[in-house]
Amino acid sequence: MLPIELIIFDMDGVLCDTDFARRLDILGQMTSLDAKVVDDAIFQSGFDDQADRGLHTAEEYLRLFAGRLGVSLSREDWLRARGDAMTPDHAMLALVKQLQQKLPVAMLTNNGPLLQENFAAVFPEAAELFGSWAFFSSQFKATKEEPDIFYAILETLDGRAESTLFIDDSESYIASARTAGLKTHHFKGIHGLENTLRQFDLMQS
Repeated sequence: MLPIELIIFDMDGVLCDTDFARRLDILGQMTSLDAKVVDDAIFQSGFDDQADRGLHTAEEYLRLFAGRLGVSLSREDWLRARGDAMTPDHAMLALVKQLQQKLPVAMLTNNGPLLQENFAAVFPEAAELFGSWAFFSSQFKATKEEPDIFYAILETLDGRAESTLFIDDSESYIASARTAGLKTHHFKGIHGLENTLRQFDLMQS
């Protein structure tokens, strides 16, 4: 078995707990709209996915986001709703820091340019850890549903699929990474991940 030379972490659900229902509730309070109205107009409609795929700039996305809801929404409000729904997983962040002493570590999240541009304000702990190795799907004009994004990030990082470990809590993203030839771990908690890391000799038994 080839040694692991690169690890790529997902963000939401792995490096932080993200409460999507809370995010919808906050946006509903800000806009005086029902949370389901926000969900249907933004997330279930496929609009947010367009931003994840890099089809809108940050400014375009924010303008269209507000327009679809028929309200005024500032960048600060959008970022607050995003950030207030996220709780950093400090144990996972400490594990990332530990792994960085041994090999290159990156982050890949399905998110658009608005979060990318303001990542340090929304999730400063991760921004500090990953620096320029925090990647957003919009940078690659693709999302993790598609193997192409994994080929693209490996090319960017000069990595090899067979010696790269991808960690995500989504079964569909794990399947996509496997199609691209990466080693994978379906994240369900830190203890399971630690067991996988031991199998690759990346942690002490």
